Amino acid sequence: MTIWICNSGRGREKLTPARRRDCRLVVLTVASATGVRYCDFFARSRMRLHTASARQLAMYLCHTLLGITLTEVGEFFGRDRTTVAHACRQVEDGRDEGSPADIRILALEAQIDSVRNAGARARLEASHAHV
Repeated sequence: MTIWICNSGRGREKLTPARRRDCRLVVLTVASATGVRYCDFFARSRMRLHTASARQLAMYLCHTLLGITLTEVGEFFGRDRTTVAHACRQVEDGRDEGSPADIRILALEAQIDSVRNAGARARLEASHAHV
């Protein structure tokens, strides 16, 4: 049996709980779509190209879709804001309208938005149930 230990909590305490939850959702969604393990997104090394590309995509989505600053995204991933800026440029450069990369990113954005909206509705309903 293999047990993977992940140190993915460093630097994340500065983010609000809602932002941490949304960033975790992005990473879990990208991890599922790419086959990269959740913990590998937070590895200190770049890892393989496939893992580095998945991490860059997750950073990009956290910044663009969630509206989180480059500094906050860097804190979540344990990286510097300039690394996040580079990741965003890399993803944006490969995202030509209608390209397979663009279609994939649009699908991930829709999936993440759907889960976020469902979660918000559930929290709202739960808060009304306690009234």
